[in-house]
Amino acid sequence: MLSVRYEGMAQMARDNLSRQGRPRLLLAYSDSAHASRTVRYFRRLGWEVHMVASGAEAQRLAGALMPQVTVLDVDLPDETGWLSAAKIRIAPPEQRIVLLAEQVDRQLQQRAKSLGVAGIVRRADGPEALAPFAMGQPMSVAV
Repeated sequence: MLSVRYEGMAQMARDNLSRQGRPRLLLAYSDSAHASRTVRYFRRLGWEVHMVASGAEAQRLAGALMPQVTVLDVDLPDETGWLSAAKIRIAPPEQRIVLLAEQVDRQLQQRAKSLGVAGIVRRADGPEALAPFAMGQPMSVAV
């Protein structure tokens, strides 16, 4: 049985689909277990999901695919997700970016907000914590 929260996110995704076609998510990951849970979750919500394993690949595909949201792990192998986010924000600046981190505190949230990132989520919170940011909910800076 699906949770009420999942049903709400699924409805938001369906509404998003009807307005602009199938939404795209680009995921740059360092944790393959988290990546596969995220891919399954967003595909069930109707999203087209693309996975990459480096910041450089994320930058290249962010420009080519124009995803609605790009999710970057802060611990990418070639450069930090912070640096990748800054590079992606240059063009196109309207793209939503969400960062994944081991721990999240008020200072990291403020840093993310100053960079123009839509949100920063603890990896351990799973893909359900990403969904509100992917669908446009603004980040509140409160821990």
